[in-house]
Amino acid sequence: MTTIGRFVNRVLLVMIGVIVGAFLFAVCQGIFAGYPQYHTDVLSLIGLLLVTVIGGVAWIIDQRRIDAEA
Repeated sequence: MTTIGRFVNRVLLVMIGVIVGAFLFAVCQGIFAGYPQYHTDVLSLIGLLLVTVIGGVAWIIDQRRIDAEA
């Protein structure tokens, strides 16, 4: 890829990450959980689980990167 292509790819990934992060934050705060007749409180649990899994994956990737340099 060219330098511009890598830059555009990185910018798009960051933008997608921010949008997903903002959505997960909203879900975990219970913004969408106000409709018990539709069982939307489950969204909060799913969002919290996704945040935990993403954090765990990021931690594993970071730890592997540190070990690779040693």
